[in-house]
Amino acid sequence: MPKVKLTDYEQKRLIARATIKNRMEIKQITVRGIAKRLNKPVSTLYNRFAHPEIMRLDDLWTLVSILGLSDQEILQIVRGREDV
Repeated sequence: MPKVKLTDYEQKRLIARATIKNRMEIKQITVRGIAKRLNKPVSTLYNRFAHPEIMRLDDLWTLVSILGLSDQEILQIVRGREDV
């Protein structure tokens, strides 16, 4: 039977991923480029993007500076809501 509605947790993960990927597309930066700046393996970064709840604060700080995330986008990632 298909899922009718995402759980609150799934919704938060989806919003965090979408916000980061949207900004990556705007800045035309690949996951490989971000991994190089973070000095982390690409596989670790893919894992953290797939599961944004395990992202560390220093990773978020670096993403803010690399991607130029606005305050609203940061709140969307942290709170997991679009209407911030």
